[in-house]
Amino acid sequence: FDVMSCDAVVQSVSKTEDGRTDIILDRTCFYARGGGQDWDTGSIGAFRVEEVRLDELGDVHHIGPEGISPTVGENVHCEVDRGRRTINTRLHSAGHVVDMANSTIHPTWMPGRGAHYPHMSFVEYTDAPVDEHTLEQIQQGVNAILSQNTINAMKHVTKEELSDLCRHVPDNLPSNKPIRVVLYGDFGVPCGGTHVQNLANIGTIEITKVKTKKGVTKVSYRVEGIN
Repeated sequence: FDVMSCDAVVQSVSKTEDGRTDIILDRTCFYARGGGQDWDTGSIGAFRVEEVRLDELGDVHHIGPEGISPTVGENVHCEVDRGRRTINTRLHSAGHVVDMANSTIHPTWMPGRGAHYPHMSFVEYTDAPVDEHTLEQIQQGVNAILSQNTINAMKHVTKEELSDLCRHVPDNLPSNKPIRVVLYGDFGVPCGGTHVQNLANIGTIEITKVKTKKGVTKVSYRVEGIN
């Protein structure tokens, strides 16, 4: 679940518009920002990785300060900052637990976008009516899931197999390659982000607000020791 280091070969070294160094590798253990989860930081040899971006071609850009950097063709060792990764993983996994609770409590709610950052953690839904009991219902559902200390699993399946594992299947998933599914018990999520292997590693999740605006219901949360 948590790949924190790898060896790679430098494929390109260039400059960003603001003068920073931009490195592309033949493989990477760094997570690029996406899916509501923030990027990793860390090191590529002596080079400090401050930002990680994925472009439209699927290339991962490791961006850092101008100065010491590897050269094209060089073999390098990559290390992810464990502390930041762990925070991002716990926040991201907590969002899936909130969604898992709502899939049982509010099966007609349609999940939308989510954000899983220390300063902003929420999951949004449409077709999601609420009342004065909704927040407490979600909190109780989340607590019940966390109390099980479920061990998550991961597998790769075809797009056709997704409907057997996942309640909601996004339309934009590729059909020409295997899709990674993370299983929170029997709750499948097609997701490329990082996840805890044991739900006990998330810590306590507190539902802080449930608010509906312009037909969208936002369920905000925070995670013990982070936000």
